[in-house]
Amino acid sequence: MAGEIIREGSDVLATLTISHPEKRNALNVRMWQELAALMRALSQESELRCIVIRGATTEAFSAGADISEFGETRTTYEQVVRFHEEYVLGCLGAVAACPVPVVAAIQGACFGGGLEIAVMCDIRIAAEEARFGVPVGRMGFPLAFGETEALCRLVGPSVAAELLIEGRILDARTACAKGLITRVAGKGEFEAEVAATTKNICASGILAARSHKRQIRRLMEDASPVTAAERMDVYRFADSEEYRRGVSAFLAKTDRQR
Repeated sequence: MAGEIIREGSDVLATLTISHPEKRNALNVRMWQELAALMRALSQESELRCIVIRGATTEAFSAGADISEFGETRTTYEQVVRFHEEYVLGCLGAVAACPVPVVAAIQGACFGGGLEIAVMCDIRIAAEEARFGVPVGRMGFPLAFGETEALCRLVGPSVAAELLIEGRILDARTACAKGLITRVAGKGEFEAEVAATTKNICASGILAARSHKRQIRRLMEDASPVTAAERMDVYRFADSEEYRRGVSAFLAKTDRQR
């Protein structure tokens, strides 16, 4: 079965590449499982500062799920439940739950399940020629409710309606204006923009970056007020060696500049 998720990089920065070029990097069941397993494994790497998810080609981040498997994996109610609840939501949940900041580096088509993966990332950088959509309604089925939930949390009901009910395809600039992606890299600037983004993330303390991700996720996913216990828990950074080293380095730099 063609298609794979390729891991590259270092102990600090990992890149996961969705590789299925002949199908615009569409994900088959095995690839959904591989991506989930890799995200869970990377979650355990204490020195890792950033993860980049990208497509293997400039033509596509991912065109979504591999429709050639529909007859084998999505024919009956039971198969559909397993596909979405176990494979897709299992993978999306692993991306969202990963404590390491995750960047989606998007070129070309970012449709269906590919867009859902990007939505679960913390920062989404798009090349100018990237396109975004979830036109599943044209194939006669709705997006799974758990997947719609994540999309609505990010962009709100109006934009979700454009993507799902209308089946609208957005160019990169429009997607950015609607909050679907973080920013757009100009022509010829995509790789430099991704590199600059990961460099900025890696320059932050590991514990600080992970705390910021955890706080943002909490506020996105739970509308209830932040509790006193949650506030107190964040202050535990005061006991970390990272905090002491960071403050000392900042003070030393300030002294040298005087």
